[in-house]
Amino acid sequence: MNRRILSIPLGIALIAIIGASLAPLFLTPKVSPCAYLSAPVRFLKIDSRPVKVNRGTRPFPVVEYSYVVSGKSYTSTKVFCSESDGFKANWSKVDRFFHVAKNGGEIVAWFPPFSPESACISIDAEFDYSVVSSTSSQCRAD
Repeated sequence: MNRRILSIPLGIALIAIIGASLAPLFLTPKVSPCAYLSAPVRFLKIDSRPVKVNRGTRPFPVVEYSYVVSGKSYTSTKVFCSESDGFKANWSKVDRFFHVAKNGGEIVAWFPPFSPESACISIDAEFDYSVVSSTSSQCRAD
């Protein structure tokens, strides 16, 4: 009789251990929230301003663009999300940005999830931009 009493809690413990071991196989992991969401932009203005570099000056983008988040249209001129006195640019990326933007490429703006009016083209001071096809669908605004 003592064996029967002991076997019940041991059986329950065994089932709990097996269940806990198998749970990750059947439960989807919680998706981490995106720090920024993306939305495709439509450029209203694409221009440049000269920026001093080691060997003279280079043109850097001055843009105005619109984008839509949850059916509401926004406009921005912000290139960088972070405020910085300087920036680092891979000039081939800058040249490619001008080419893609002027030829109707699908470039995205990034914005904090609860602040869609605060969009920018490049999240950090190293000028970089994203196109729709290379952004995670998980981090796209609806």
